[in-house]
Amino acid sequence: MEDAESHSLRGAIDAGVLHDFRSEFERLEPLASGSLDDPVSPSELRLQLDDGIGEATTAAMTVRWSVQEDYNVHYSDDTDRNLRWDVHPHEYTAPDGDGHYHPPPNASSDDGDVEASCIRVTELVLVARAVHQLWRASYDSETTDPLNDATNSP
Repeated sequence: MEDAESHSLRGAIDAGVLHDFRSEFERLEPLASGSLDDPVSPSELRLQLDDGIGEATTAAMTVRWSVQEDYNVHYSDDTDRNLRWDVHPHEYTAPDGDGHYHPPPNASSDDGDVEASCIRVTELVLVARAVHQLWRASYDSETTDPLNDATNSP
């Protein structure tokens, strides 16, 4: 179970960023279609994917992005596989800095399971491109191995 206080985004959700993330991701990925949970005051963007990694036949990414530029991108699919790329303060032993990755299969928040995120960029469009690039590499190779394995993304 996550410690909500040590694992939360700072600040309110930035609705404009969610719209922009959706536009960029849909532009890049023909398998994706996005919707906001509330058109007036959204708290998250949900990107539906018509296919998933490997044996998964459907998948989704839920995106939350705050006005403090903290974010959480959560992938889940119909094989019960979960993972997350996050940027926000945390109390994990590692990594240093706010960027971290919760690997599949369950996006564990156990201290020893959390890794440094390979996504080093912070600009919205570049983060959307990096997430897409990592997902697409995993999708094309039918394995989760590339999901946190970029050296110069995007």
